[in-house]
Amino acid sequence: MNIKNFITNRKSIEKLTTKMIQIESDGWETKYIDGKDKSEWIKVQLDSEYYGGGSPILFRLPRPTQSELIKILIESTDLNQISAISSLIKGSEFDASDNHNEYREKLIIELEKIVNDKDFKWNSFEKKRLTTIINDSDLNFPHNQRESLGKKYNEVESDYQYYKNIAERAEKIITIANNGYNSLWRNFLRKIPIFK
Repeated sequence: MNIKNFITNRKSIEKLTTKMIQIESDGWETKYIDGKDKSEWIKVQLDSEYYGGGSPILFRLPRPTQSELIKILIESTDLNQISAISSLIKGSEFDASDNHNEYREKLIIELEKIVNDKDFKWNSFEKKRLTTIINDSDLNFPHNQRESLGKKYNEVESDYQYYKNIAERAEKIITIANNGYNSLWRNFLRKIPIFK
């Protein structure tokens, strides 16, 4: 899956889809065919329950797997794209075609690799990028998302601990982002002479 096959700019989506042939729509997704190369595309309206209809994303089929979405998310430097893909990952957990795979453990491991890399530097973009991924993918949401009906107490408790652990790890990254970035900013301000 190519990162260029994910388009989140509203004007670009409108321009591209006017040149494509719409073949079906269910209100949530609209499928198109590109008349030039016969490639198939899907437009999804993310957060469509919000005012203004939410944010659109257009991507080329075949539909990416969770692993592909995570890889693209880690590579992207476009905050709109990052936000949209984070929302797609969150939605993929409930997608039967992806076998309801949970994304949280895979994603938190990738984010921890980023911040623990010896060459990683905090800056305003990295702070925004990482907090966007965490917030828009619900990585810091500690509530149990697994079915609890018919489970024993220890199974429900184990599920709860799973989500709580990942949420705490995600919050730690946000805390480091805020504190790390703020300390860098304070160091920068100390170097600026104060004029009286």
